[in-house]
Amino acid sequence: MQIKNLFSERSDRLQTSIAWIIYFFVNVIFCIKYNPFETVHPLYLIAGYPLIVIGIYKATDYFHIRQKNLFFLIVAFAILLFALFLWHHIDRWSVKVDRWSALAFWSENLKNGRFPYGTPTHLGGYATPLPIWQLFHFPFYLMGDTAYGQWFCLFIFFAALFHWRTKMNVGGIIILLALSPGFWWEIAVRSDLLCNMLLLFVFLTAQFYNPAFWNKHKILTAAITGLFLCTKMFVAIPLFLYFFPKFITFTGKEKAGFAITAIACFIVPFLPFLFGEAGILEHPEYNPLIMQMSQGNNLHNIQNNFWLFAVTKIILPGILLLCASFMWNRMRDLYFLSGLFLFVLVLLVGIRIGMEDGWSSAIFDPHFDKSYFNVCLPFFLFFIHETKLKISDHLNFFLR
Repeated sequence: MQIKNLFSERSDRLQTSIAWIIYFFVNVIFCIKYNPFETVHPLYLIAGYPLIVIGIYKATDYFHIRQKNLFFLIVAFAILLFALFLWHHIDRWSVKVDRWSALAFWSENLKNGRFPYGTPTHLGGYATPLPIWQLFHFPFYLMGDTAYGQWFCLFIFFAALFHWRTKMNVGGIIILLALSPGFWWEIAVRSDLLCNMLLLFVFLTAQFYNPAFWNKHKILTAAITGLFLCTKMFVAIPLFLYFFPKFITFTGKEKAGFAITAIACFIVPFLPFLFGEAGILEHPEYNPLIMQMSQGNNLHNIQNNFWLFAVTKIILPGILLLCASFMWNRMRDLYFLSGLFLFVLVLLVGIRIGMEDGWSSAIFDPHFDKSYFNVCLPFFLFFIHETKLKISDHLNFFLR
C-alpha cells in the first residue's frame, strides 16, 4: 500500500527550484575547486556561473532553437567531438585522478592472466569498480583507451534522448549538460562515474516509456538489474526506489524468479575474484565492495566502530529508502527522489569531512571526492525538462 504521496503538481515549482539549486551548487563547487584564475574571487564564480548559464539557457529559448532537433544533434556531436579532442591532448598520466588507470590496469592484468584486483593504480590506489563495470570497459582497453567506454555511454545516452524527444525537452537537458563544469571534469580526467549513471538513467527511463515490453520480460529486467548492481553501488538507490514497490506487486512465482535472477547476476561475476590467496575476501584493503561502502571513511575506523557504521551508513539509510520508495507516484518524482538521495548522501560525507578537517579542506583537498556529486545530475536534468503532460497522461505507477 502506498504511503500518502508527498509530491503533486502543486509541489512541482518547489521541486524544480531545488533541482536548479542543486545543479548550480554541484557545478559551482567545480568552478571554485578548479578555478584557473587566481585573481578571480570565489564569490564572483558563485554569482557569475549561474548568471551565465541562465543567460545562455534563456537565449536558446528566446530564439526558439532549444526545441529544434538540429540544435540537439549539433550540441551532441560537438560534445562527442570535443571529448575526443580532450582525450587526445590531455596526458592521462598527468591526471591526478586514477579512475582511468583503475580500469586500464585491471584490464591489463586480466589480459595477461594475472589477478586483476590488488594492483595499484598510477596514483597508488586500488580499483573500486565492481566486476561487471570492469568487464564492460575491457573491450575499450583493447581498443587502446578505456575512455572510449565513456564515449560509447554518451552516444547511447544521446541516442536515447533523441528517441524520447517528444517526451522531454532534450534540448534543455543537453545544453545544461554542455554547460556543466562537473560533466567536463568527468570527460577531462577520463572518469567513468557519471557515465555509469547515464546508462542507468537510460535503463530506468526505458522502463517507464516501454512498460509493456519490460512487464513481459521480467527475467530480462531482473538480469539487467543484477548486472547494474555489479557496477557501482550508487546505482542501488534509484534501482531500489523504482523496483521495490513494483516487486511487492508481483506474484509469488514472479518474485522468486526476479529475485533469484537479479541476485545471481550480481553474485556470479564476483566468483572468479572471491577466493584464493589474492582473492578479495582475503584482502579487505582492495575489496571493491568494502572500498565503495567506505568512501570518505577510514577502513580501520570502520572495523573498530562496525555497528556505528552499520547503523548510520546502512540501516538508517535503508529505512529512509524503504519509506521513500512508497512516496512517489509519477516518473518525475522518482527521479527527484533518486537525485536527492544521491546528492544528500555525498553532501553528508562532505559535511563530516568539513567539520573534522575544516571547510576549506572539504572543497580543495582530495580527501573528499567532489565528483561524486555528479551522480545526481542526470535525474535532476530530467526532472527539470520532462515534457508537461495532461494529468490523465502521467505514467501512474500502479497502472503499469
